Amino acid sequence: MDNLPCPIVLTQVAVEGSGDLIATPYPGTLVGVNRPCRLVLLQPGREPEILLPSFFATAEADVFFDGKKLLLAGKPEANAPWNIYELDLETRTLRQITREARDCRSPSYQSTQYILDAPLPWFQITLFRVLSEEASALTGTAVSSLFSCRMDGSHFRRLTVSHAPDLPGTLLPDGRIVFASFRSSYPHDPQVRLDLLAVNTDGTDPANFLPGIGARYKLMPTVIPHGLLGKLVFIESDELTPDGAGQIACVDLRRPLRTYQRLTEDRAWVYHSPCALPDGRLLVSRRPRTGGSSFALGIFDLEARAWTPLFDDPRYHELLAKPVAPRLLPDGRSSGVDDNASCGTLYCLSVYDNDLGDQGFPKGSIKKLRVLQAITDPKTAANRQPRFPFRVLGEIPIYPDGSFQVEVPSDVPLALQLIDEQGINVRTSGWFWVKGGVHQGCIGCHEDPERVPFNRMADALWEDRPRIEPSASLTVPDFVHDVWPIIQRSCLNCHTPPRTRPWLAPSADPAHPGPVSASPAFSYAQLVRSADTPSSAEAADAAPVYVVPGAARLSSLVWHVMSKNLAKPWDGEWPSRPYKPWPNDPEVQPLSQKDVQIMIEWIDTGALYDRQHPFAIQ
Repeated sequence: MDNLPCPIVLTQVAVEGSGDLIATPYPGTLVGVNRPCRLVLLQPGREPEILLPSFFATAEADVFFDGKKLLLAGKPEANAPWNIYELDLETRTLRQITREARDCRSPSYQSTQYILDAPLPWFQITLFRVLSEEASALTGTAVSSLFSCRMDGSHFRRLTVSHAPDLPGTLLPDGRIVFASFRSSYPHDPQVRLDLLAVNTDGTDPANFLPGIGARYKLMPTVIPHGLLGKLVFIESDELTPDGAGQIACVDLRRPLRTYQRLTEDRAWVYHSPCALPDGRLLVSRRPRTGGSSFALGIFDLEARAWTPLFDDPRYHELLAKPVAPRLLPDGRSSGVDDNASCGTLYCLSVYDNDLGDQGFPKGSIKKLRVLQAITDPKTAANRQPRFPFRVLGEIPIYPDGSFQVEVPSDVPLALQLIDEQGINVRTSGWFWVKGGVHQGCIGCHEDPERVPFNRMADALWEDRPRIEPSASLTVPDFVHDVWPIIQRSCLNCHTPPRTRPWLAPSADPAHPGPVSASPAFSYAQLVRSADTPSSAEAADAAPVYVVPGAARLSSLVWHVMSKNLAKPWDGEWPSRPYKPWPNDPEVQPLSQKDVQIMIEWIDTGALYDRQHPFAIQ
């Protein structure tokens, strides 16, 4: 152990066989890994020391800024929940911080936090929890979030509020937390991603940190501090491995959107859980890409781009190593969050400030803002279309200068849609949240985050802001009650066997085609699943797209009834897709403007089958 650059604490996870890989639904963590694990302290010139050997399991240590204390997750007994403890390395005194019945994992120290009426600032910790009462339609797992509490376990607060799992992160020098979150840009890019997001230590102001940069899956961020020229290092991959391992990449903290670089392109090895040493090199674990041996701990030199082995016990995977050494204290943060407030304020200077350039929507064309809330209740979200179930909370007008302000529910996952003069959603935001009592604003709609806007007084600020609250009386269009009557009245005559496809009514006998009693379920499956044989998943995926839930402008059903392709220039290849116009036949009456608007609103608000009875397409 004489080659250690400093004392190191790491987690050892037992190897369970040749070619063993750690599998977890929350990659980059050890959550859900049911095998022995323990914390080990490595010190120069000494034998490895097992910390807290009386505990059933320990894992995931973090080191305080003075290098003298450890945070850790521990289970004293096999049937006990994981909780967070602090261990004084000089006195070996152990102090329990959380006393939750639900597992608390992956702790890390925050910098100081303060409020105006507090005499002194205080330290807090961040931790990770799985919320079994919330389901993610995006990943098919329970939602997970970051939480915080004070050093005595009080003031327990949820920091991230998403419709999908959020994963542990790291503390930036400016006091924010960068963490990985499962995302998707449905319908443009329906595949799941792991993006890096940033949030304040009180859960306010969530924002993309590296939008659309690097590989599809980015996780396990860590900071190499060096003032404004420090780096954020992370693991990334285009195919998510069971343990989250991948290649090493980084960006400069000063210009993260312009400085991305891949540090490894290793065909033989994958890497896991990097952490900066005091000299700027990285502690990082690696294993063979195809398995076959355990994770071993090594040191990665960013200049030479070379990994040197440091420690390996073949009976264990060595992961989540941290140097036991002093480090710089990041900036403290003030907070105005009111945990008792049921709403927060959201405002925008102008939706016309965006990243679309000359292809963007002209000023005056956006008329309304629609506010959506993601559904994460397992009972409500199960078997519900679309892929990301949500409900509409309400709509407010956009002011002529593109500004708006509105009070929205706090601590729920939200998204925004911009509605044009035709009533069509032209752009949808990513999912975010607002904390209670906080005024949270943005410059525009996906504007360049490295630009500072001109100082101007927005029109929306001259008037009282409206308030949107969840309401049982708000009716969202659905297929059974709103669209099916239109289909029966105007579409079935042409779209039944053996006439024009898609067939919206079943055939009695393939040898003697002819409509039998039509049903809304059959018709809905044909349109939303976009297949003539909705029981076949392969056929459904290969069939034409008639309805894209959440995007009427990309739905060929709407193109048909309006006789034009409504895709926007920023919609990739969609504007070039062909469409079938409404028949030029005096016997086929066009839909009324009211019917067209019902179809548009039905699709843009999720293309629900029945708001009273969720429907699953088999």
